[in-house]
Amino acid sequence: MAATSFSPLLTLTTQSQPKHNTKHPSRTGSFRQSKNMKEVKQLHAQVTKKGLSNRRTSGITKLISLCAEIATPESLEYAKKAYELFEGDASNIVSLHMLNSLIRGYSAAGFCDEAILLYAQMVERGVNPDHYTFPFVLSGCTKGAAFLEGIQLHGSVVKLGLEGDLFIQNSLIHLYAECGEIDFGKKVFDKMSERNVVSWTSLICSCTRRDRPEEAVSLFFEMVEAGIKPNSVTLVCAISACAKLRDLDLGKRICAYIGQQGLNNTVLVNALIHMYMKCGAMDRAKSLFDECIDKNLVLYNMILSNYVHQGMEREALAILVEMLQQGLQPDRVTMLSALSASGQSGDFAFGRQCHCYVMRNGLEGWESVSNAIIDMYANCGKQDLACRVFDRMSTKSVVSWNSLIVGFVRNGDVDSAWGLFNQMPETDLVTWNTMMDAFVQESLFEDAIELFRVMQSEGIKADKVTMVSVASACGYLGALDLAKWTYSYIEKLGIHRDLKLDTALVDMFARCGDTKSAMLVFNKIQNRDVSAWTSAIGAMAMEGNGIRALKIFNEMTNQGVKPDAVVFVAVLTACSHGGLVDQGMQIFHSMKESYGITPQIIHYGCIVDLLGRAGLLSDALDLINGMPMEPNKVVWGALLAACRTQKDTQMATYVADRMNESAQERSGTHVLLSNIYASAGKWTDVARVRLQMKEKGLLKVPGSSSIEIDGVIHEFTSSDESQPEMTHISLMVREMSSRIGDSGYVPDLTNVLLDVDDEEKEFLLSRHSEKLATAFGLISTSPGTPIRVVKNLRMCSDCHSVVKLVSKTYGREIVVRDNNRFHFFRQGFCSCNDFW
Repeated sequence: MAATSFSPLLTLTTQSQPKHNTKHPSRTGSFRQSKNMKEVKQLHAQVTKKGLSNRRTSGITKLISLCAEIATPESLEYAKKAYELFEGDASNIVSLHMLNSLIRGYSAAGFCDEAILLYAQMVERGVNPDHYTFPFVLSGCTKGAAFLEGIQLHGSVVKLGLEGDLFIQNSLIHLYAECGEIDFGKKVFDKMSERNVVSWTSLICSCTRRDRPEEAVSLFFEMVEAGIKPNSVTLVCAISACAKLRDLDLGKRICAYIGQQGLNNTVLVNALIHMYMKCGAMDRAKSLFDECIDKNLVLYNMILSNYVHQGMEREALAILVEMLQQGLQPDRVTMLSALSASGQSGDFAFGRQCHCYVMRNGLEGWESVSNAIIDMYANCGKQDLACRVFDRMSTKSVVSWNSLIVGFVRNGDVDSAWGLFNQMPETDLVTWNTMMDAFVQESLFEDAIELFRVMQSEGIKADKVTMVSVASACGYLGALDLAKWTYSYIEKLGIHRDLKLDTALVDMFARCGDTKSAMLVFNKIQNRDVSAWTSAIGAMAMEGNGIRALKIFNEMTNQGVKPDAVVFVAVLTACSHGGLVDQGMQIFHSMKESYGITPQIIHYGCIVDLLGRAGLLSDALDLINGMPMEPNKVVWGALLAACRTQKDTQMATYVADRMNESAQERSGTHVLLSNIYASAGKWTDVARVRLQMKEKGLLKVPGSSSIEIDGVIHEFTSSDESQPEMTHISLMVREMSSRIGDSGYVPDLTNVLLDVDDEEKEFLLSRHSEKLATAFGLISTSPGTPIRVVKNLRMCSDCHSVVKLVSKTYGREIVVRDNNRFHFFRQGFCSCNDFW
C-alpha cells in the first residue's frame, strides 16, 4: 500500500536534528565545499601538509562532521580512523561535537551497534552527552529496533534532566513506535508540555501501521483541534487509517484538510485513491486516478492491486493495457496483480501472455511471481502447466508447495493434493488447513478429523480457519460429543472466533441435533450477517420447528438485514418440514414482491416439497408446469417422494417418465419408484424397474447409519452381519421387538420392498441400519443416556414407529438425523409429529 509504505523518518530526522553552527561558530573552511570523499581526502592532505597545528582540533572536527554527513561506509571508516588518530595523541582533547558527529553519521547510515558503542565510550570517558547526542543515538536505536537499549537511553535522559527537550521526546516517541511499543510512546506524548507536528505525526503514523486505525484517526482530530496544522505525512497516515477502517465518511472529513496541502503530492494522491477503493467508492477513485497528470508505476500498481482484491478482474486488465500504452514497463508487483486477475477471471490466453512477459524480462526468479503463475494456471484449469512451472523452480518454499496443492484441490484432484502433501519437506498451518478443507469439501469428514488429530500430535497450533473445517466435519458426521469437545477446545486455546467460525459452530451444533447449544452460540454473535441468520433458521428447519424459524426470519428483516436467496431456501424448508403451507407460499411470493429476488429452481423445489408433504400433489404439479425454467431432477424428485408418502402410484409413474426424459439417470429415482410400486404390492412393476436399473448399470445406495460411542463412530449397513458385536446386537433387536410388541407394535411390512414371505420380511425389516445402530446404542451406553443416530437416507415409517416405542419402553431420548431432518424421540413421541 503506497500510503503506509511512506515513512515519516526523513521528516522526523530533519526536524529532530539540532543545528551545530551556533555552538561551533568557527569557519568551516574549504571542507564545507567538498561533495565526495575524493575531495575530502585531498583537502585533508593539504591541511596536514600546511601543518596548521593551532587549528588541528577544529579541522579534525570539521572533517569528521563532513564525513558523517556523507554517511557512507567509506566516509564513516575514514572519519573513525581520523578520530582514532586524534584520540591517540594524549595532548588532544576529544570534543563532544566530534563524538556527536560520529554518532549522527553511524545512525544515519543505519549502523546501530556502532552508534550505541560510541555513546557508551563517550560516557566511559566522562564526556557528558547533551540534548544533541540523544536524538542521534536514539535514531540509531530506532533503525536497529534496539528497544532495550532505547529504554536505557530513556533512563539516562531522565537522569540528566533532559526529558523536557522536544527533540528528544519526539525521538523517543518515534523509537517506541517503530519497536511496536505504542503505549510507551503514548506515555511520553502525554507528558509533553509542548508538541509540534512531528510529535503528533509520529504517534498517528505508528497507530496506523500497527493496526490501531481508530486511535490514529482520533489523534488526527485532536491534533487539528489543538491548532497544529497537519503536513502531508500526517494526512497520508490518517487517510491510510480510514482505508483500514473502510470508513468513507471519516476519509471525507480528513480530505477537507488536504486543500491546505494541495494534491501535488504523489504519495498523498496514492493514499486517497487507495482509501476510496478500500471503502468501495470505486468511481471516485477512478475519477481521481484519471485526473492525475503524473501517473507513475507505483500508482498503477496500487490501483491494479485494489481492482484485483475487489474482484474487478476485467477492470484490472484494462488498467494494465492503459499502463502499457503509457510506455510504463511492468515490474514484478504489476505482474503479480496481472496474473491474479487472469486467474480469477479464467482468462488463460491473457495469463499465458503474462507468463511470457515474465520469462522475457527475467522475473521468474522471484518466487512470488512463480507462485502466482502456478495459481493462475490452476485457476484456469491447466494443472499440468502449473506442475511444469513448479518443477522448473530452482528454490521451492512452503508457499510454492501450498500453491500447487491448492490448485489440485481447486480442480477436484484431492488424491494428488494428498500425495503432494506427503512429499512436502516442510509444511505450515496453511498446508494443513488446505488439506482439511479439501477433505470436508469432498465429504471425507472422518479423514478431516483424523488429519486434525495428526496436526495436533505434530504440535501445530490451530487457528480459526482450522476450526471452521473441524466444526463442519463434526456437523456432517453428527458427532455431538466431538462437537462439544471442539467447542471446548476453541475456548480453552483462546482461538479467535470471527463471524465465519461462529456461524460454523451454530451449524455444527444444529447438525448434531443440539439446537439449544446452536442458539446459545447464535445469541452471542455480534453484528450478525445473513449467513449467521441462515444458520439459525436452518437449525430450526432441521428440528422441524417451522414457527421458530419464521420468528427468526422476521427478527432478521426487522433488524434491517436483507435476506438473500440462500436464507429463503432455509425458511422455505422450515415451512415444508413444519407443514406451514400458507406461510411458506406467502414467503415464496414475497421474494420477488418485497425483496426483488427472483425465485430460482431450488426455491421451486422447496415449494413442491411443501405442497407434496401436505398432500397437495395436483397443486405441486401445476406449479411445476408453470415454472419459468425447465424442472430438474430435484424438483421432480420432491414430487416423486411426495407420491410415495401419499401412495399415488399413478402420478408417481407420470413423474418417473418425466424424469427419465432428462439426460441424467439417477438410481434414486428408480429406487423410489420401485418402493412406491412395492408399497402398493405391484411386484411386476417392481421387477420391471429393477431390471431397468440393472440394464443402465445403476446401483442402489445402501442404507447406512452411524452412532458415536466414546468418541468413536460406528457405522451400520442394512442387512450387514459383519459387525463384531452382531451377536449382542441381534439379541437386543429381538428384545426390542418383544418388548415393544407388548405395547401394540405390529411390523409395517410394506416397507420391505421384496416379494418374499412375511417371516422373511420381518427379518429384513429388523435389519434396517437405524434399528441396528439403536440396538448398539442401548447395549453400549448407560441407562438414561441419550442415543444419537445419523442415517444417510430417509427414515422409513416402520423404523420411525419402532424408535418411538423404544424411547418410551427404555426411557431413552433418541435422536435420529436422516437426510431430510432431525427426529427427536421422547417418551413415545417424535418432534416431527409424524410429518416428515
